[in-house]
Amino acid sequence: MNNNFIFRLIKETEKEEILKLYKSVQNEENCVWNEYYPTIDEINHDYETNNLFVLEEGKEIIAAISIVPENEMNEYEEWKHTNNTAEIARVVVRKDKRGKGLSLFMLDEVCRILIKRNIMYIHLAVAIKNPAAIKNYLKYGFEIICEKEMYDNIYYLCEKNIGVIDGKN
Repeated sequence: MNNNFIFRLIKETEKEEILKLYKSVQNEENCVWNEYYPTIDEINHDYETNNLFVLEEGKEIIAAISIVPENEMNEYEEWKHTNNTAEIARVVVRKDKRGKGLSLFMLDEVCRILIKRNIMYIHLAVAIKNPAAIKNYLKYGFEIICEKEMYDNIYYLCEKNIGVIDGKN
């Protein structure tokens, strides 16, 4: 991976830039995001809980990813595991930077963070109409658990064991 990339928590002054990045993909054919999601509310929450990360190249933010500490999806009975889990959400890569493995790089970085938090399993939901994202998650080792209708779309619920046992990898 290019040494010019920096993966880090966002700064408070970058919230609007992240919102613009989210909005830049909303009209894409495979994107289910809209004017109601994600919003500045999600950004503020992720910022306040230290769970919104960016990938920077040079001085430009080119991608973002969030960890959802509440595990809102844990209530779904389809999961194989609901203890020691974290949810990943709001993964976005700027259009002109796609196809370079950046989302996989961010997943690696997030896994390192989650391992330090003693997390063993990652959950995520990916829209069925987003084949590029599905391909990346499967390549990264996520298992599709089931299809689930939620938020007026159909998603795959995916899970990955990141291998933490008693705080050790």
